[in-house]
Amino acid sequence: MEPDLKRLGKDLAALVGKENAFTDRPTAMAYAKDTMPWDVEPHHVPFAVVRPANSREVAAVLKYANTRGIPVHTHGSGTSLVGLGRPKTNAIVLDTGRMQKLEIFPERGYFEVEPGMHIGKLRKALAPHKALLPVFPGSEPVATIGGSVAVNTSAHAVDASLCKPGDYVLGLEVVLPNGEILHTGTESTRKPAGIEATKFLVGSEGLLCVITRIRMRLIPLPHTANIVAYFSSTEEILDTVMAMYREAIPTPLFFEYLDEKSSRVGFSAVGLEPPTGAVAMMSMHSATVEGCRARAKIFLDFLQRQKPIQAEIVDDKERWGKIWSSRAEAGNYVYRLGSTFGSEITPRVDKLREAFAEAKQIILNLDSYQGNEFYSFGHIGAPTIHAYAFIPSKDIPNEIKKAVTLEVREKTEALNVKYGGCGGEWGLTAQRAGFLEKKYGRVYTEVLVGLKKTFDPNNILNRGNLEGWL
Repeated sequence: MEPDLKRLGKDLAALVGKENAFTDRPTAMAYAKDTMPWDVEPHHVPFAVVRPANSREVAAVLKYANTRGIPVHTHGSGTSLVGLGRPKTNAIVLDTGRMQKLEIFPERGYFEVEPGMHIGKLRKALAPHKALLPVFPGSEPVATIGGSVAVNTSAHAVDASLCKPGDYVLGLEVVLPNGEILHTGTESTRKPAGIEATKFLVGSEGLLCVITRIRMRLIPLPHTANIVAYFSSTEEILDTVMAMYREAIPTPLFFEYLDEKSSRVGFSAVGLEPPTGAVAMMSMHSATVEGCRARAKIFLDFLQRQKPIQAEIVDDKERWGKIWSSRAEAGNYVYRLGSTFGSEITPRVDKLREAFAEAKQIILNLDSYQGNEFYSFGHIGAPTIHAYAFIPSKDIPNEIKKAVTLEVREKTEALNVKYGGCGGEWGLTAQRAGFLEKKYGRVYTEVLVGLKKTFDPNNILNRGNLEGWL
């Protein structure tokens, strides 16, 4: 039953302030959308939007929603690529954007930050303390630290080298779906052994709680050395990644790649001579300049054994800046100049080349659309394959967009099942919920559903994400 919006607006204004509660249609429509390529349905448009200032206001909103049976959908910045940013039902959208308080305690070895702070802003604030923020999304200027911890994604970085953000989270302040405020973890830099709530609230994708404060270790900022390698084909880069793990070569902090088409687009955009094949970009890291240089030399020697067209350490910062930004420019091209449908495939390392070949054939032989192009770029060292179906037009019916999205998602998720993978950066609910049962079986999904019911018996928080949605 739809609530009286006028009454709802007054009630929410009393909780968070009149200037932070909205029930107007334009605001509701803005929060109903995210990066998905189609328009919203009426039953996905929120009743209201609130922007609380702290955990007490978050708790008040959730208690109010529980007493009236109104769903609440959390919103960070809406940059998720798999539907996590969109409400799945008419709801109150809880925007954490006002919650940006940051306290840095170098004498304690950690910092505490609220969820609404943007990654780029947080990184700049940590820079004077020579601290590394272990999160590197392509949407860094607008992505929030709360969203990154809620999904537990490090984005670009190689997980084998840096681990996940959750490995550095010492504790949380969260609001449970019933409005109770919970504190977890420790103020020591040594994380608790045994069962401890932080471990399963990090990465819970907004299903179990609203994160309102994050305590995170201060990680010493490493020195880096950068390498670029040019190969005749993308397959040679895949072989290189497989050899890296097989030979136990120290993994880079970053290991990105551009396939043959993406490299031409990206290099041209930054004013560099387009290569004839595919490009790999790596950043080695160490606590000292000497150690970093030594690791870079080891990795360069390893690369030379893979017989690239050319491989070199890039000391010129301006030149490296152009090379590195070519990857972002390739992404800008496919996302801005047409309709793009992506995938995230994280196969077993020794099956990397096989998985890539199958993914390419899936994208080039869609049943839902014929004539699309294939692009691939991303964090291959993780290893992650991003296989994109690109249609050089945005003027496509929503029904086609939905059909292509569903086909790409289902067929590439089947590769994760076949080749032992499970998404490493985009999260596993909303559009990908059906994958969980295919990957792990019914008992596994029943455990997750039971956990959700324990935390949220009225299914108030982020309703629809665990059930699965397109």
